[in-house]
Amino acid sequence: MRAGWFTSKRYGSPTAVVGSVVAFGVLFAFAGYAIIMSSYLMSNSCIGDTGQMVCPASGPDWARPLPGAAAFLGLLAGLAGLLAGRPVRTPAMISGFLLTVVGLAGSWLIG
Repeated sequence: MRAGWFTSKRYGSPTAVVGSVVAFGVLFAFAGYAIIMSSYLMSNSCIGDTGQMVCPASGPDWARPLPGAAAFLGLLAGLAGLLAGRPVRTPAMISGFLLTVVGLAGSWLIG
């Protein structure tokens, strides 16, 4: 076996690896945005010192952590796909983005 066979066979060409790392970076930023946008739902009291108060949603308590959890699971799915390699990288990244979108949409619907 030649050197580098395992990594090129498992992860693909260097261009594919860089592309997937960039896609994970975008997913990381998007998941961070979704978690920040849903953070007020996870609080039990009002937040704000500058006169603008943000209070948690008055919806059911069991639904409040779901948007942040969905975005976090999407981030974990993308990371797992990035580490697993070619066979599952693309479906894992797609599911990561979909879970993050579900989390962001859930924060808009619950809040």
